[in-house]
Amino acid sequence: MNPDLLNWLDNNKMCFNIIDEDVIEITGFGKMYYEDTSMIKSIFRTDADNNIKFNTMENIQTLQEEGINYIVFQFGDNWYYYDTRKDFEFQILKYVGNRKPLNHTQEFVNLGIHTPFELLNGSFSLTDWIKKAKYLGQSALGICDYNTMAATLILQKECEAAGIQWVFGYSLTFTDGIEKIDAKIYCQSQEGLQNLLRIQKCINVDSENKIIDLQDLLKHGAGNIIVFSKYASFWLKEIGNNLDRFFDSFDDCFYQLDLSEFKAERIDIKVLDATKCYFDYIYDTGDLPPVLICDCYYLDKDDAKKQNHP
Repeated sequence: MNPDLLNWLDNNKMCFNIIDEDVIEITGFGKMYYEDTSMIKSIFRTDADNNIKFNTMENIQTLQEEGINYIVFQFGDNWYYYDTRKDFEFQILKYVGNRKPLNHTQEFVNLGIHTPFELLNGSFSLTDWIKKAKYLGQSALGICDYNTMAATLILQKECEAAGIQWVFGYSLTFTDGIEKIDAKIYCQSQEGLQNLLRIQKCINVDSENKIIDLQDLLKHGAGNIIVFSKYASFWLKEIGNNLDRFFDSFDDCFYQLDLSEFKAERIDIKVLDATKCYFDYIYDTGDLPPVLICDCYYLDKDDAKKQNHP
């Protein structure tokens, strides 16, 4: 069996059994025939009606008679499969079958998805994000696009179809007249959604610089939760007891704890200092608990090269 294929399956935490040198079984999904595309000039061909077909060297009927309904092949850096019972379609070999057992059982919901509607910043369709969330056994998925709610309807429909809960989030910047502070707003009710729409109007219609004034933000907190960004701890330390006005306005308040991997001081020192400030001066008060949110701009580790985000 091709060692690159086995490495791909291991890296994507997929359970599998090797049947022979040409056939592999993805546990909970089915048997796949490995097609060595280096042996053919092109992986595509057309039939008499100009329909695109996969240029397999095997007899598909014979494979199906042996209970093998999928063909797996490499194209570029990725591995794909297609279902021989259907018209040819690229399907990346991820998030199918049974996942290898987790190292822990702590429930986690990803609230940091930046969708393609955050233009030039977010990436990958919500279908892909939801497919991965289901594969990982997560019960819900949350988005937090910056200054746009364009993905909310699609998120609701896709999550409803997949049988998981959706969470509407919104990333923004507000100002107290001096400092600019980043935060995320998450809807908790229909009232919260209406208020979030009002917040978006303040930002995208009423504001010249796409930043909302603190007083306007506080007017529309009901039905929502605010999560202060991982860089906001210095400002939170300075305002002290004035944090109470956020609790008076919003249903609840949290601090974003982001445990991204440390890579280089020039990149990460700011977030490390901010996190230290939070634990030194804010955490022990118990007033502002942390919530783990990692901002996600790409689906998997091997997609990181497509983004400039650390």
